[in-house]
Amino acid sequence: MTWLIVAVVVVMAAGLVATLMIGQSKSNKEENAGYMQNTGKKWGRLGGIYLLVIVVVVICLIALLNQ
Repeated sequence: MTWLIVAVVVVMAAGLVATLMIGQSKSNKEENAGYMQNTGKKWGRLGGIYLLVIVVVVICLIALLNQ
């Protein structure tokens, strides 16, 4: 069971790092000059999705461990 928890955390962390790297890449900003407009809302929504998924995963793991 512990390996499953570790696997979930690793996949989530890798997804977050990859998303941030793609969003902040120099080539991404150069190809689309309007990319940086309204980024606060985009990053806020994306961060909210990540937080929601983290909370759901933690709740599921707690429920599984308490059985």
